[in-house]
Amino acid sequence: MLTGSAVAATPLLVDLVAPRAHAEAAPELPKGTKVYFINNQCIGCQVCRTYCPGQAIRFGNCGNEIVQSKCLHCGTCYRGCHISNISETVVA
Repeated sequence: MLTGSAVAATPLLVDLVAPRAHAEAAPELPKGTKVYFINNQCIGCQVCRTYCPGQAIRFGNCGNEIVQSKCLHCGTCYRGCHISNISETVVA
């Protein structure tokens, strides 16, 4: 039992920066194509969904995720995310 100001500390076992695991793998894309992924810190505000012209963002079991087969790779979601939780990578 804890008394006074004692606090039980437990380690945080969640990676808050790595992109979410996606049920659907990214399709074969040409080199140099920008690909976007939503990070684990997504709060589910749905702002990115309102910006996406390809309607490629869906709310899944783990929060928002980008359906790569629908993604237009335009970066509108990346620029519109007000908490910077969308990662941009380039196909090598």
